Amino acid sequence: MGVIIAVAFSSCRTTRDLTAEKVRPINTSKLLKKVEQNTFNYDYLTIRRINCRFSNSETTTNFKIRLQAQKDEKILVSISKINIPVGRVLLTPDSVKYVNYIDRNYFVDDYTFLSSFLNIDLDFESIQSIISNNAFSYRNDNRSKDFRTFETSVEDGLYLLQSEKDRKIEKLAEAGNEQKIQRRLQRFDDEALILQKMYFNPDNFALTMLIIEDVTNNRMLRMNFSDFEKVKKQNYPGAIEMNVISPRETISLSARMNGFSTDKIDDISLRIPEKYEQIRVN
Repeated sequence: MGVIIAVAFSSCRTTRDLTAEKVRPINTSKLLKKVEQNTFNYDYLTIRRINCRFSNSETTTNFKIRLQAQKDEKILVSISKINIPVGRVLLTPDSVKYVNYIDRNYFVDDYTFLSSFLNIDLDFESIQSIISNNAFSYRNDNRSKDFRTFETSVEDGLYLLQSEKDRKIEKLAEAGNEQKIQRRLQRFDDEALILQKMYFNPDNFALTMLIIEDVTNNRMLRMNFSDFEKVKKQNYPGAIEMNVISPRETISLSARMNGFSTDKIDDISLRIPEKYEQIRVN
């Protein structure tokens, strides 16, 4: 049942095709200001209906989700199949809790199992940023988190936000200069070469595509955001397209979302029945 945890993601594909010639370059500070102004902001968020299709090397399955979130605190995902409750996942900054109603068991973990299952490192902050359709840095260092090392360019009619360090290392990777790459990684005290790109629609500055490529471990996460609609006078994606590609396998998740609300939610909790067995996932 680990399959259902992947629903915590939100990603979609842009429907607008603009040429680079129509988009005027702007500096990083201005882009970040525009993105911040147009980021979907909420205290509470409910998505009542999410129709999902998940596939990997072993299976393909369809299921439905209801998502409830309290900003910076909790994300609750309720999963059902053929209108039968399957399980619930509660994400907090410190833990992942999952109750399996079919097998009558549960587990409590940090984000190790979820990251291992999707073969990409994740935490609460990055998942919440994706749900908010917001810019974020995949790295943990402070200079990256506040985008002091990021640069802006135009690519395929979209604004591209990418770390200056990423751009320099990416050019070395394209040139096949492995020795210089290793020297730069040592200088930056990085264990792996990870490249991150964020693409924004020049019309509404919504995040339309996110790419995180772990070159060292030969894996990539790609998310596309599309079918934007107005929610609380802000643009929010109504569809999902996510792919995680690695030598081990390719994981795909697509979803259609509707029934948005930002009304206050009185209770976001996960009750674990007393007779359910606790299982270990690590």
